[in-house]
Amino acid sequence: MRTRRTITRAVGAGAVAAVLCVSAAQGLDSIPKNIIVGASGGDEVNKLRSDAGGKLAAHAYGKLSGRPIDDVRFVNIEPTVSWSEVASGRVDSQIVRWAEALKGRHIKMVSFSHEPMAKQNIHLGSAHEFVDAFRHVETVFDQHGADNVEWVWNVTSDSFRIPSSRDQYGAKWYPGDAFVDDVAGEAYNRAGCGQSEVSFADKIKDIHAFARAHHKRMVVAEFASNRYSGRAAWLQAAARYLTAHKSEFRGAFYYQSTTHHGGVCDWALNSKAEYDAIKTMARAV
Repeated sequence: MRTRRTITRAVGAGAVAAVLCVSAAQGLDSIPKNIIVGASGGDEVNKLRSDAGGKLAAHAYGKLSGRPIDDVRFVNIEPTVSWSEVASGRVDSQIVRWAEALKGRHIKMVSFSHEPMAKQNIHLGSAHEFVDAFRHVETVFDQHGADNVEWVWNVTSDSFRIPSSRDQYGAKWYPGDAFVDDVAGEAYNRAGCGQSEVSFADKIKDIHAFARAHHKRMVVAEFASNRYSGRAAWLQAAARYLTAHKSEFRGAFYYQSTTHHGGVCDWALNSKAEYDAIKTMARAV
């Protein structure tokens, strides 16, 4: 079984340096108790980071075939070929380019092919092929000395809220404890844009339970609420939950985007109370 690396990390949001030594057999108590709070999305991310006092980390998305993104804390690397082609080594030159770009640049949280079981990704292959590709990418990174990377398995929270018999069930896509540092999912509150209100905690409870069972910390790779009268209170409740479970979380990134999912949900924060809630979250955890 592959042993997780020993890493010296410079933690964002709290700017605390710590040493991590984690293996598949070790529990959460051995991991630093700092949560990285940040923002993801489009061009609006920098505005949110500025409006929130500049204390938020950045989460970005890049193509494996494109220019490596090395100036953010958390990056999702998305393939442009099938997972089987990635696992075969056909695009190793692209993987090496990313590994060299991210190598030795403090701790980088990296996910490969996020939300693989989502319908927009089914053309890339099967769960088995995704697992092979994820492991291959990580192995190439290690071979090229990019052992400062913290590997995030970034899937959908809803994949743990469906019957285990379905192909999309989350656990079927897990690369294994030896290849995963953190488990990531999302928490969207679509109150007022097609669904009833759901709390941050309720949205992630199933995937959070999986992370606990595998002694991994949880990353909420994207979280957001539709614009409605209760949004600031929803964010405040999310901050309280993260604070109460600080040792079980690694990061949380607000999805600050003016692109409306399905044309109806408005995620972009726009009030002082909402910005204050994010700033409070960053300070509290």
